[in-house]
Amino acid sequence: MRKYFLILLVLLTNSMFVGCAHNSEKEGILEKRAGYSLQAEEKQVPVIRTKGKVKKAWLHAHEMPTGDYFGGAWVYLLVEQTSWNVPEAN
Repeated sequence: MRKYFLILLVLLTNSMFVGCAHNSEKEGILEKRAGYSLQAEEKQVPVIRTKGKVKKAWLHAHEMPTGDYFGGAWVYLLVEQTSWNVPEAN
């Protein structure tokens, strides 16, 4: 049992050092070749999202034409779609 505990302890200690050795700011060859830029664009266009309208309706309990009993439930109906308004950039 002690042998397994020591192995687990060594593995956990090593994983801590490996996790700390990662450098996320390092730029690789593929990033240079692809021309990725971490710089934000100077002029950002505001994008406006309008919320869709949702209505809540109760379907009452009733017997279905098939003879099954429907116990009732709330149903959410989408009355107006969500839309994105993106102005043209000059």
